[in-house]
Amino acid sequence: MAQVTLVGEGQAALGREFVYRGPQPPCRECKVKAACLNQDLGRRYRIARVRDVAHPCLLNEERARVVEVELAPPDCSLPSRAAVEGSIVAYEGVVCANGACPNFRLCHPVGIDAGMRVRVEAVREELECPLGYELRRARVAYVG
Repeated sequence: MAQVTLVGEGQAALGREFVYRGPQPPCRECKVKAACLNQDLGRRYRIARVRDVAHPCLLNEERARVVEVELAPPDCSLPSRAAVEGSIVAYEGVVCANGACPNFRLCHPVGIDAGMRVRVEAVREELECPLGYELRRARVAYVG
């Protein structure tokens, strides 16, 4: 189900994703902040529709466009033992600082924090881990 919010006009593009980081100081004075600051902190969203309505924006120094968004958690890595379709798990990040690893973005997904509860929607391929972790790529959904 889509949720209505506002994003800067330059960011209002169909399919664009963002992670909601919470209100900023200029937002305190905004007259439409209730419509703009209505997402869940730290969650990733995808713009599903851009509407033809815009409002002045103190934060972006431009206009904010009304958009419809849907939750869009990224794929992530899961320990093989936890990668069971339909299960709900508390996400465990992988302890690794190798930014050159091809799996780095899966092991450090933006929009999923350690301890966040996710439902495993689909289990995908095994990942080759240089540190020897037994990992699987997974598509997940936010829980609660």
